[in-house]
Amino acid sequence: MTPVKTDKQEIDLDVCYREFAPRLFAVAYRILQNQTDALDVVQECFLRAFRNRKKFEARARVSTWLYRITVNLCYDLLRKRTREKKIEYLDNYDIKSVPFDGEKNLQQEKLVGQIKQEMKKLTPKQRTVFILRLYEALPYNEIARITRSRVGTVKATYFQSVMKLRRLLRQRGVLKNEMPAG
Repeated sequence: MTPVKTDKQEIDLDVCYREFAPRLFAVAYRILQNQTDALDVVQECFLRAFRNRKKFEARARVSTWLYRITVNLCYDLLRKRTREKKIEYLDNYDIKSVPFDGEKNLQQEKLVGQIKQEMKKLTPKQRTVFILRLYEALPYNEIARITRSRVGTVKATYFQSVMKLRRLLRQRGVLKNEMPAG
């Protein structure tokens, strides 16, 4: 595929697709928890990027622009699901873990399942910020650009999601009393 020229810069969509599609799919899947919907979101993301390439502002990175499109498409789909009463939550959320042996492994699996259950109770914005920060390891300023929020708002949202998860896990008896966060 030849590079697509915009007024501001040249974007090679084929290179962008190869580089970013797997990461965009991971974010979409973690938010939507449906492989088909996540694939559709990624495809639609690149279609919209192609159609709107002349609107791309070179002051942002291409990856930020693509993440923003993906997250917005996920939000749109979640709103549609809510209207249709067909919300699918994070039942199959893949939390990265260090494998343990024997009893510790069983305890870890149980903990992962309990965290998945409690993540269902986060708002879509909290879930998105939590996923982008913890699992995609994006800096706060990039998450802010993706979600069109201020950096302080993103930090507060991440903190609120962590505190909410801690509180919910304490209520379930999963976490014992611990030192309060920061």
